[in-house]
Amino acid sequence: MTQREADLSKISKRWALSPEQLQQRVLISWMEHEHIKRYIHRRITGDESLDWFTYVLRKYFLAPAERALSLGCGQGGLERHALSSNAVHIFDAYDASYGAIEHAKKAAEKEGLLKRINYHIADMNLLELPEKIYDAVFASMSVHHVEALERLFGEVRGTLKPYGLFIINEYIGPTKFQIPPLQLKLINSLLKILPIRCRRMIRDGKVTDEIKQVHQIHSLKWFDENDPSEAVRSAEIMPVLKDYFQVLEFKPYGGTLLHFMLENIVGNFDDRDEDDRAWLNMLEYLETVLEEGGVIKSDFALIVARTLRVASHAFIP
Repeated sequence: MTQREADLSKISKRWALSPEQLQQRVLISWMEHEHIKRYIHRRITGDESLDWFTYVLRKYFLAPAERALSLGCGQGGLERHALSSNAVHIFDAYDASYGAIEHAKKAAEKEGLLKRINYHIADMNLLELPEKIYDAVFASMSVHHVEALERLFGEVRGTLKPYGLFIINEYIGPTKFQIPPLQLKLINSLLKILPIRCRRMIRDGKVTDEIKQVHQIHSLKWFDENDPSEAVRSAEIMPVLKDYFQVLEFKPYGGTLLHFMLENIVGNFDDRDEDDRAWLNMLEYLETVLEEGGVIKSDFALIVARTLRVASHAFIP
């Protein structure tokens, strides 16, 4: 087995999440929390009840796209949503994880959508895409797993029809999560002022007695052993993207502090509890103000890009 094949095996196993594991992510992943979802929605769309995907479909897909591509489709929620919304007629979808593809197929079949989605297992670093057949290409939290950014963006540019859209919801922060000292200092300083009850570590879906004291940066060896693709060139995504596409919208939505601070503890915050909501409001406010003041940069963003420069931002079938 080559090193690349070994890496792909690790990646495939890591992202073949079971329904139980997906449910546990709600308790440990910052952007899965309902309060923070509303914060992200406000920052992207201006409306806490309007998510990024619905916003994109309403703004850019004035007529249904004939064919679209999903890169790093995971469990397939994006394709099913677009098809159910009648924003796209046919989807092709790629992911490196066999397990994720199998979950996606079963979910699509259950909703009666499998005949409209063509699923493929593929390494996005090595994709070869047909010329000019897609009206839109979507990538949600997948591009930061790609090392061959230039190759991928070149393939996407070539596979899009004129006026085609490349829509990315992505982590664009420091590569391999090697965050700068100031960012780490802010995260750990804010962690210290949180109540102990909010800092109990959550593992395997259960709150433990272990208290999160600090965020520790993973060593580069950790990435080699666990997921060599994780944030492999994330800090270069935007500079490289601009070499291949015209960026129509860039909507940063934070995560610079919340992502790592709330990792493995966010499930302690009860959205029904006034005090817990107040703590999250404070953290969200501080992150936004520090970003607006230029102290930190957003680690996450929604990006809408196009292959050609045209006056209208509406989807042109």
